[in-house]
Amino acid sequence: MGSSSAAAILFCCVALSSLVAVGRSAATEDPPKFISVGALECSSNITKSSSRKLISVRGVCPVRFDEMDMSTVVSSCRGRPSAARCCGALKDVACPYSDLLNDNENNGCASEMFYQILVRGRLQPGLFSHLCREGPLGLQC
Repeated sequence: MGSSSAAAILFCCVALSSLVAVGRSAATEDPPKFISVGALECSSNITKSSSRKLISVRGVCPVRFDEMDMSTVVSSCRGRPSAARCCGALKDVACPYSDLLNDNENNGCASEMFYQILVRGRLQPGLFSHLCREGPLGLQC
């Protein structure tokens, strides 16, 4: 009788510790990445006078979008672009920098990236804010 109750207690301890471990790993998973609606809206506010030096933000974007190859995004978004093709190309360029882009107010990264894409590619302002919203959070990475 003593060995069966000890085995039952041991089983319960192992089962509970497994549940706690699963709960911890689920709680520590990173939330899904996205390009926020606010960051996408920066594509609507681009003018030829916008530039790295004239953006009125507190910090400077640490990413040099002016030195990046944006040709895939530009070629995918010219003419009458499909959302799948154009926004897919944008995801390839933007998603690695989603945290920086979503903090545009403090670093100007979204403004700088969209300036580079739209002016170099001669694309319509607002293209990405209208075409690439996949839901209330913005563009899912």
